[in-house]
Amino acid sequence: MKLYSPLFIGFRLLVYALMLFGVAEAIYFDAAHPMEDGYFGELTFTEIGQETILFVMFLFFLVISRKWLEISTIALLASLFYLASFIREFNFLVEHWIYLVLPVLALAGWILYRDRKKFIQSVESFFRVPASGLLVSGLLITYIFSRLFGRSKFWRLLYHDESYRLAKAATEEGLELLGNSLMLIAAAEFFLYYWFEVKIKNEKV
Repeated sequence: MKLYSPLFIGFRLLVYALMLFGVAEAIYFDAAHPMEDGYFGELTFTEIGQETILFVMFLFFLVISRKWLEISTIALLASLFYLASFIREFNFLVEHWIYLVLPVLALAGWILYRDRKKFIQSVESFFRVPASGLLVSGLLITYIFSRLFGRSKFWRLLYHDESYRLAKAATEEGLELLGNSLMLIAAAEFFLYYWFEVKIKNEKV
């Protein structure tokens, strides 16, 4: 089966659509069944889904950095970025979580210095992969748009009492999970591209 055959593309679209349907249903379930600490708390499907995806992304890019040498530098940096994001998600458990992230950032800085001569080439190879655009879209939704759209001052324009907090939480956390899901889809597409294009090409050399 070819990576870009219509049948395989259609199958992947169906799988990804079902995945996003599940994401929407998880958000709906959390809204319909609030926990004692309020809506969209830390033990909800929405939050656990975010944490799970970030950890999967960390493992994926860590493994792919060892297999796909052309993008190894940026893939390794991406894995550390997702590890730092994963740690950040547990700020409700660890008050001074930044101290756990600092060694990760230091390691990323060291890798960037060590591989500085290969970094540009690694970035160019990384962004030649079609799935890189989807990955960037997910990053922008999760780390920028969800934060801006979830600003309290925006929601106070629509609500005249504290009831805005529910809509704000649902929207911000939902967008964050959506962005993470797009990044997970991108990771799947990266893997398929590696398996069907890069791996086969390397075996022929």
